Amino acid sequence: MLAGQTLDIKEARESEQEFNIEGMHCDSCAVDIKETLEETAGVENADVTFKRKTAIVEFDEAVVQQSALVKKLQDSGYTATVSGESQSEVRT
Repeated sequence: MLAGQTLDIKEARESEQEFNIEGMHCDSCAVDIKETLEETAGVENADVTFKRKTAIVEFDEAVVQQSALVKKLQDSGYTATVSGESQSEVRT
């Protein structure tokens, strides 16, 4: 790097969030959701449980926001909300 230049580095902000997911019909749906989430830039890990109809997602908030993850799930055909919030509180 040359003198006077700055390096633009976004500081990683690791976060973990639980999402409620409706529309899963079997374990294969959970696998598809896991793959969809983990292919998303900024997502480190997704633990999707069919029986509980939830996904616990570890992600970098500097790269992806939870509203974008909800939208990604909705675009895949599922109803998704952030755990602890009503559907109307989550804006996509």
